[in-house]
Amino acid sequence: MQFFIKLNIISALYALALFIAIELIINVSHISQLYGFEWDHVYIVIAVINVIGLLLSTLIFFSLTKKWMSGRKHHLWTLILWVPYFIVCFYFFTFFVPLNTGVTLFPRFSLLIFGSALLFPVYILFINVFALPISTDERTSNIGRQYIK
Repeated sequence: MQFFIKLNIISALYALALFIAIELIINVSHISQLYGFEWDHVYIVIAVINVIGLLLSTLIFFSLTKKWMSGRKHHLWTLILWVPYFIVCFYFFTFFVPLNTGVTLFPRFSLLIFGSALLFPVYILFINVFALPISTDERTSNIGRQYIK
């Protein structure tokens, strides 16, 4: 049961990291209007925040995966489990903070959002593969034993 809770916590953190990055991209115009900064400056600041957030979240996810998921084969479920948490975060945020009717996203924002959502499972797989490497020890591997007989 503890493993199931840890698996869901890591999946929820994955979803939260992507959600924050995407919401910052979507709300560039809101942030620039709210604080009175130029749109280009806000976009650069948000890009820097996203890069720093990616690096910090990679370190955090790497250490949590290594600490909580070692010795388990079910850690790859995080490739799928982050999706429902992301949908819930996105739904509740748009419910409580709706977009203005006059605000439209630029095509490059849509491309960034779709690209990040499509490449995010590859990012999770990268973290899982490097945090928990596959053992090549012959005592624990059955690949070499099937041809010995």
